[in-house]
Amino acid sequence: MINTEEKKVEKIIDNNQDQKINNEEHENNNLINKNLTNFLEIQLKESQEKIIEKETSTEKEIISVYNRLNKEIEKSIKFSLEKLIIEFLPIFDNIERALNLIETTESKENYIEILNKLKFVSNLLKESFIMFNIKKIDDINIPFNPSIHQAMSVHYTDEIKSNQIVTVMQPGYVLHESRLLRPAMVIVSKKKK
Repeated sequence: MINTEEKKVEKIIDNNQDQKINNEEHENNNLINKNLTNFLEIQLKESQEKIIEKETSTEKEIISVYNRLNKEIEKSIKFSLEKLIIEFLPIFDNIERALNLIETTESKENYIEILNKLKFVSNLLKESFIMFNIKKIDDINIPFNPSIHQAMSVHYTDEIKSNQIVTVMQPGYVLHESRLLRPAMVIVSKKKK
């Protein structure tokens, strides 16, 4: 009987030990699961932050590309007629020369009809220059500016300050106040020694 009792006690002890081992395993598993869950939550937060950061940088890049393309489109529209306008400048110059020649001629009564037609065409061209934002460079008595003037000759005088535009031989033109179509050919003053 003692043997049976001993066996019962041993069984209870074994069961308790098994249960204790099971409890420890269960606690270890819970701890592992908790640590794993914490680790995965941290990884998830980091991934979400990276995704948000990528979205933000991508959005900024898209806006930057969009703005740059809009500026390029605006610039190409603004200066698209540049070559055509440059080709028309000699025509405009010749019309102005013809007008000046007829107006300075003593017998301009013979050319009144031609003069009126040339004035009409000249006015049309001037209006189109205004419409396309083309500015004529033909001012005199201003300082010489090498970015818009081309010095063709020097006029020595003491009447005008040095480095001033005395005469415009051929006017220049600027498109949208930023792009030089043709420099003005000028005569520049210089003090006599």
